[in-house]
Amino acid sequence: MNAVLAVMIVAMVASSLVCIRMRRDPRVATVMPVCSAALLAVSAVLCLPVLDGNVIDEGLFYMDQVSAVFMMLVAFIGLMASVYSRAYIGLEVEEGKVSGTDQGHYYCLMIVFISVMMLTFTVRSMAIVWLGIGATTLVSTFLVGFYHNEESTEAAWKYIILCSVGITIALAGFTLVYASTVGAIDSGMSLDWPALMAAADELDPTLMKMAMVLIIVGFGTKVGFVPLHSWLPDAHSQAPSPVSGLLSAVLLNCAMYGVVRFYAVSEMVNPGFASTIMLVFGLLSLGAAAFFIVSARDLKRMLAYSSIENMGLIAIGFGIGTPVAIGAAMVQIVAHSLTKPILFFSAGNIIQSYGTREMRSIRGVSKSLPFTSAMMAAGTLAIVGCPPFAVFVGEFGLIFGSLDAGMAWVTGLMVVLLAIVFGGFVRNVYPMLSGDPGRDIERHSRASRYLPLAVLLGCTLLLGLFMPERAVEWIDGAVRAVTGAMA
Repeated sequence: MNAVLAVMIVAMVASSLVCIRMRRDPRVATVMPVCSAALLAVSAVLCLPVLDGNVIDEGLFYMDQVSAVFMMLVAFIGLMASVYSRAYIGLEVEEGKVSGTDQGHYYCLMIVFISVMMLTFTVRSMAIVWLGIGATTLVSTFLVGFYHNEESTEAAWKYIILCSVGITIALAGFTLVYASTVGAIDSGMSLDWPALMAAADELDPTLMKMAMVLIIVGFGTKVGFVPLHSWLPDAHSQAPSPVSGLLSAVLLNCAMYGVVRFYAVSEMVNPGFASTIMLVFGLLSLGAAAFFIVSARDLKRMLAYSSIENMGLIAIGFGIGTPVAIGAAMVQIVAHSLTKPILFFSAGNIIQSYGTREMRSIRGVSKSLPFTSAMMAAGTLAIVGCPPFAVFVGEFGLIFGSLDAGMAWVTGLMVVLLAIVFGGFVRNVYPMLSGDPGRDIERHSRASRYLPLAVLLGCTLLLGLFMPERAVEWIDGAVRAVTGAMA
């Protein structure tokens, strides 16, 4: 086994065991972010050579540029959420909303959640990827229902039931993929990603069509595609804000990873079939989310609908199906992952100070919480695709890709719906930031409350203003992996 990969797996297991062992010790709030930092450091050592083209292909394990992009996002956002949790959960404990025991359970679940997501991207068998996606659902359910009140418990049950149904549907699709490989691939490797790509010409086209429908619908439930999205606004709004950031920024990516892997195979077997399904789901998701954002009243639910919107944009990129559009979709994955936690963490600061998620009850944030107000304003501009932020690069690439593919109607529809999203965010967010609070608002000043916001904003600005040439090469490599150019 690759030595660094072995160290990564040991680090994941050791970090989880240490946090579980210390779950009754208040110092777990410090130890867990340290463990997250260690996972990020090891993942960087592992993933950077892979991003440069050195594919890991050893026994059970397989990593290419697609795997590395997704893993690095989980490791980085996981660290940011862990650091932010110190201030957010720490205040909940101080105010008696969360017990010391619950705090320990929170950090244990967080490190296990991050580790399982990262491990999901290291394996070659899509059957094990399916198990990993299912495990992330199980672990994150307890984080969604963390507060144990009626609303969070209902959201957690809704989340696990609907996503479990979706994952079961995806399993039915896996069965059909297995059936399509009979006579083409050895049974022991029939669900291995590289073997499926290599033998794509020999797979049964009819079975693969049926399989792709089930897999997109199944994993699409967890991605949050409309009309399979009903769990997502409840789960994201009821979870603690650091968890909401993780759910939106990287958990949805895990399910999208499963879709993308099978999309790549399907497009080699039945060109245009999977891309058409993705385009339909993408446009439905973008359209529905746009109108939900305009009518939203709950701050975190609005941000949840924005996640649906961005997953829709990513699906549109794969639906267009050209290398330019797929590259833009990969940029959008990265940009959304870096940007959305800014909004959820800022929302967490606002909600803890104002004591409400209702946007009409929040006014004067710029006066009461100036740093958070600046982050919320910048995050809003970033997520709606204003230059010079990274989401602008992704959305511009999608628009250019649709025009380049001769899909002017897709371009027009995207522009109209993105304009509605822009209007909805401006209508809902900026009244909160302006005016007078009308009452004394308590400020909670801790470095861990502000540092992750500043780092994330710096990253999305860096990618928007100065996309490094090396990063462009990494995205190009991921696109080649998806389109089968490296198979």
